[in-house]
Amino acid sequence: MTKNITFSLPAEAVEGAHEAILLGDFNNWNPQKAPKLEKQADGSYKAVAQLEEGKTYHYRFLLDTGKWVNDYHAQKYEYVPGLYVDNCVITIPQTAEENKKAQNTASETTNTKVVKADNSATEESSEKTELPKTKATKKAKTKTEKEAAPKAKKAKAVNAKVVGEKTEQPAKTTKKTSPKETK
Repeated sequence: MTKNITFSLPAEAVEGAHEAILLGDFNNWNPQKAPKLEKQADGSYKAVAQLEEGKTYHYRFLLDTGKWVNDYHAQKYEYVPGLYVDNCVITIPQTAEENKKAQNTASETTNTKVVKADNSATEESSEKTELPKTKATKKAKTKTEKEAAPKAKKAKAVNAKVVGEKTEQPAKTTKKTSPKETK
C-alpha cells in the first residue's frame, strides 16, 4: 500500500534557484521521473510523492542551479561513502491495517503440526513458532568445536617445539670393517 508523503524545502534553502526536484531511491535518482517541487506563497517549495509503506528511502533535492540540498526536517541522515555527502532518510510507517495483514500472512506461513511421541494424534498450532535447536544439534556442535580446539593447540605446540629447540643429530655410528686377513 502506498502513502502520499509531502516533502518541503524552506525558502532559505533555495538560495536564488527557481526550480527544484525531488530525487531518491523511489525514482532511481532519475530526474525525468522526479516530482517537481511547487513554489508556495511563503517562498518555500513542496512536492508530494507516493511511497510504499514499511520501506526506507534515501532522497535529496536538486535545484536548477545544480546544487544538491538536504531536507531540513529529515528523519535522519546517512553518509554516502565515495560521494562525501549525507542523504536524507525517511521510513514510511505501516498503517494498523497493513501491520495486521503482515501478521496474518506471517502466522499463516508458520502454522505447524505437532506429532505426539506415540503417533496417536496430531494437533494444529497457530502460534508463531521458531524451530528450536535440538540437544543433539547443540551437542554435535559443541563436540565438533571441542575436537577442533585441541588439534589447533597441539599444532601450535608442535610448531613451538620445532621453532624453539635446536635439535642435534645423533652421531651416526658405522663400523668400518677391514678385510680379514688370511694366514
